Amino acid sequence: MTQEIAKAQGGSLMQAEKKQRGFESGVDQQDLIIPRAKLIQALSPEMQEGLEGIKIGSIINSLTKEVLPEVFIPIFSFKNYIRFNPRSKDDPNFDADFEPGAIIWRSSDPSDPLVLEQTKFGPNGEKPVATTFLNFFSFFPGVTMPVIVSFSKTSYRTGKQLLSLGKFCGGDMFSRKYRLTSQMETNIGTYAVLRVAAIGEAAS
Repeated sequence: MTQEIAKAQGGSLMQAEKKQRGFESGVDQQDLIIPRAKLIQALSPEMQEGLEGIKIGSIINSLTKEVLPEVFIPIFSFKNYIRFNPRSKDDPNFDADFEPGAIIWRSSDPSDPLVLEQTKFGPNGEKPVATTFLNFFSFFPGVTMPVIVSFSKTSYRTGKQLLSLGKFCGGDMFSRKYRLTSQMETNIGTYAVLRVAAIGEAAS
């Protein structure tokens, strides 16, 4: 997979194959945090931290807190599923065994009984109690680390659009580049959603 990524980026990630001094004892992958493209909303903690250049609708690297460039190249996609405990104890789906907002369970298996049961709409249109994430392991030119771009809830349709563009245009997923932006929408409240647009072939 590293070779595929390096090929997709014209070799710009070849340093990932080089031996890094200081890590001779080995690194447990469970101890590593893969950064995500985080879309900033009005109640995001970063809005309270006074970070430079960050506003509602900004898309940042969740690890470094830096604003990401717009252009990115998706390498491969995968799904995962998470049930979060509601933040309000008055919510009928609140589980008193977990803190508000805590993860109750997570899975990457689409045949998991919990996934099958709790990611579907109810018979009367009730929203799923678990969230489906459509993820893209991605490379942002100028950013030294890979970043996962995730789509869920109001942005999930955009994730399907990205997947469809990559599939129907032919070639490897990482043979094309896209622009990742956000726009404000108003429903019950006003919030930012992710948007993508194809912008051509990735450099060979």
